[in-house]
Amino acid sequence: MSRKQAKILWNSLTPKQRQEFNEMYAKLQKGELMLKNVCVDDNEQIQRIILDPKETISKPMTPFMKHFSIKD
Repeated sequence: MSRKQAKILWNSLTPKQRQEFNEMYAKLQKGELMLKNVCVDDNEQIQRIILDPKETISKPMTPFMKHFSIKD
């Protein structure tokens, strides 16, 4: 994404979306998020990036992890 495209995208966001982006970016900077998936189109342009908190157990692991006692 070019700088011009980024400015256009940022200007098209609502104030709530901007706030959510800033909160997500702060968590990403702190290392609290992990990359889960990147969706691209046929032209290899990124369409969507999916981030999840590192502390959550993923759905495939949940049935396995219920057999263990995990304490914080």
